[in-house]
Amino acid sequence: MRRRCVVEHPSVSIVIVTWNSRDEVLACLASLEANPPSQPWEVVVVDNASADGTVEAARRAAPWAKVIANRRNLGLAAANNQGLVVTTGAIVVVSNPDVTYRPGAIDALVTLFDRQPRAAFAVSKLLHPDGTVQTAAGDLPTLGEALLGRRAAARARAGTSVEPSGFWWHGWAHDEERAIGHGGEACYAVRRLALAEIGAQDQRFRLDWEGIDWSARAVERGWEVWFCPTAEVVHLGGASIAQARLRWIVQSHHGMYRYFRSRSPAALRPLVAAVITARAGAKLAATLAGRASYERAHRFDGHRC
Repeated sequence: MRRRCVVEHPSVSIVIVTWNSRDEVLACLASLEANPPSQPWEVVVVDNASADGTVEAARRAAPWAKVIANRRNLGLAAANNQGLVVTTGAIVVVSNPDVTYRPGAIDALVTLFDRQPRAAFAVSKLLHPDGTVQTAAGDLPTLGEALLGRRAAARARAGTSVEPSGFWWHGWAHDEERAIGHGGEACYAVRRLALAEIGAQDQRFRLDWEGIDWSARAVERGWEVWFCPTAEVVHLGGASIAQARLRWIVQSHHGMYRYFRSRSPAALRPLVAAVITARAGAKLAATLAGRASYERAHRFDGHRC
């Protein structure tokens, strides 16, 4: 494949934050080179202190990409902001490393902004590797919906055919361009002009909920979030989270608390903290119990070997 040259004045910037996701980010970069946007573009990879050779591999495979190597893990929001600062495109695509781009995906995100002048964000359609749709749209959450969780909400709405609603629109066909409350954060685009009012991501969100907070701040200022069904990308999911699941549970619930704390009356904040902490404790206990059960189930076979 012909190597592309570095573009001096890109119209579209793509920011990819990585942590120990070497193989995934290489596949992501390869898909971008195979299915690039039609406008001048640039890529910035921000690596959060990976230990798997991601930085060296990315520099070898994609010398046209700018690679920022952090000496410590700064968290997702801070790393996304690093990419925002060093890029110049009027449209910035924020991407997970475990995403591969289908033809025309980025162009679809870019052209949505032409049709929707108040769109601050355009959210892509996420597909599993087998081609089935991942839920990637929903309303801004209530505390009750957040506590209920995605799986319980999906079971509660199973078989319904009413207008999509709730934290996540499980069962929605994802075949319509429409305004939403927030979207899947594996791949979405932001209009740089809107950032003057919305601001960058809140770096106090280490992992998870930074995108929901960003969407809420946009809506609070009169901007919109739109789902783009023609911007199709394949999303593996969980490439980094699987390596530190307990840490993810803690930081995700910390992000949940920070989101609802700022949107709750002061008198209710201790209650909000208590119920979210209880949920985190239950999740941690269930994860530890599951790990212990798995280890016990495999211990005998291990001794036999």
